Amino acid sequence: MKRRAFTLIELLVVIAIIAILAAILFPVFAQAKASAKRTSSLSNIKQISLAAIMYGADYDDGIPLFLNGPRLNMYGTVLPRADSWVWEVQPYIKSLQLMIDPQRGDASNIFGSGPNAWYGNQNRFPMYGINYLFLAPFPDCDRGESRVFTQAAEPAQTVFFTESKRFTVDASRGFFGANAPGMWPIIAPHPTMCIFWDGNPGSGNWSMGGPTKITSSVSIAYNSGANVAWVDGHAAYQKDSALAKGTDYATAIVGGDNDGAVITDRSVYLWNLDSQFYD
Repeated sequence: MKRRAFTLIELLVVIAIIAILAAILFPVFAQAKASAKRTSSLSNIKQISLAAIMYGADYDDGIPLFLNGPRLNMYGTVLPRADSWVWEVQPYIKSLQLMIDPQRGDASNIFGSGPNAWYGNQNRFPMYGINYLFLAPFPDCDRGESRVFTQAAEPAQTVFFTESKRFTVDASRGFFGANAPGMWPIIAPHPTMCIFWDGNPGSGNWSMGGPTKITSSVSIAYNSGANVAWVDGHAAYQKDSALAKGTDYATAIVGGDNDGAVITDRSVYLWNLDSQFYD
């Protein structure tokens, strides 16, 4: 019986078809993988917010401090800016791995090894930041101020935690605080309240209107948005434009100073715990 083999042309056609299918399917697989990581990150930030709520249940309804202020080391020396909210909620999480955003991972060994690595890494550079300007203020840049959950006028519409980055200097690291859009013009001249930035123009605020586009310590360019946990404990993905509602973020421009967005409509602003705006 005579056997028939594939011709070279037939093989090339098959290879071409496989290549076409691969070109179609690989981006779909990549999108599915990215979506899975974003969902995992959403789970992380929800667990973090629930841990913070549990903390409040044990500490007179108090929101975890941004930083718990000066403390003494083993030699009796005052150590300013001691532990962050990460340390405070750890008894309710029992896993520092939750502080790593799966969308970025730890490829650059951000979270190094050694007995004190967590202090300089997760304690200061978790990949999720708290809305410290309203929920856990930091007066005089040297002590944490306690606020309580029952102060929230609209807990389901008040930002609690977001995915974070280390401002404009290092997107591979997170930061334990997330700056609220439009707050720089209010906080910068304030005699008491403290706001973080990295020294570069615009890094303490949000802006989208000019060549320098910044969502300060929030978005890592995940389709111009971030996973967000709210004060009532629910979590969801939000576009930057939605998170900046109530400001002129879309047209705000960074100039020669640390300017950018300003608050234009306080009634729809998503970051303030109650009516307090520090002005």
